[in-house]
Amino acid sequence: MRISIIANPRSGRGRAFRRVQEYVRNWPHRDWEVELLTTSAPGHAAELACALVSRPPDLLAVCGGDGTVNEVANGMPDPPFPVAVLPAGTANVLARAMGVPLDPVEAVKVALGGSVLRVDSCFLRGTPARYFLLMAGAGFDAYVVSRTSSALKDRVGIAAFYQSTVQCLATYDFPEFAIEAEGLSVRATTCVVANSRGYGGGLVLTPSADMTDGFLDIVAVQGRSRVNLALFALTALIGRPRRYPWVRYARARSVNIDGPSGVMVQVDGEQIGNLPAAIRIVPRSFPLVVPAHTSR
Repeated sequence: MRISIIANPRSGRGRAFRRVQEYVRNWPHRDWEVELLTTSAPGHAAELACALVSRPPDLLAVCGGDGTVNEVANGMPDPPFPVAVLPAGTANVLARAMGVPLDPVEAVKVALGGSVLRVDSCFLRGTPARYFLLMAGAGFDAYVVSRTSSALKDRVGIAAFYQSTVQCLATYDFPEFAIEAEGLSVRATTCVVANSRGYGGGLVLTPSADMTDGFLDIVAVQGRSRVNLALFALTALIGRPRRYPWVRYARARSVNIDGPSGVMVQVDGEQIGNLPAAIRIVPRSFPLVVPAHTSR
């Protein structure tokens, strides 16, 4: 049996990478051969994953943040081997959603004895096109992502997003855009299209989202009230987003978002471009390794 580990040495200031690197040096699993592949630039994780196809491992583990996992999922949306997550980032939304230990060495041990769960992935047709696993956002949340300092994330972790959110509430001008989906036709100023219950920073925007149900969970916030948006964010922070008349929800297999070209779009916590964007679910397409007790 062979496991390949793709690691981003910059995620989380390299702490997780150094722990995994030391564990690989003293590899205790005699039934498994291991190789450690290190990324050197943005997008390199996808290149490394695709290069493995010619000699596929029994298991691929990705040591990095949600952005590094997104690179692999985007470069290889239907991988021929199961993929495990070794969390090393700021939010680690995917690891938390799947019940994976946040300690990367413990996550390695779980991966070697875990189960394979085929989860939904998502495809965003826009500029650029992108596959993703967790969520996409347009409007305010993408603006916050774009304004959050990487250096500050390294220093203070998730608190960097909170600081950025407060600053952006004061400066964002909330342009409107149109959202069209099954059962939903609205204009809004921020929108999150989620595949997972978790969002990041402890927020729960879509508590009913399920990565195996074949649906996108959509939340759209209408209007330009900074107070309303802050109130909604606070209720989401405690895991119980309230139903307000200016917040609309829907579940759909696809959604189209169109509006001013300056409105930003993010996927899995990385700002990637601007509107327009069309998103669809790709059911049960991604083989993810999860702890055995969470398999379905």
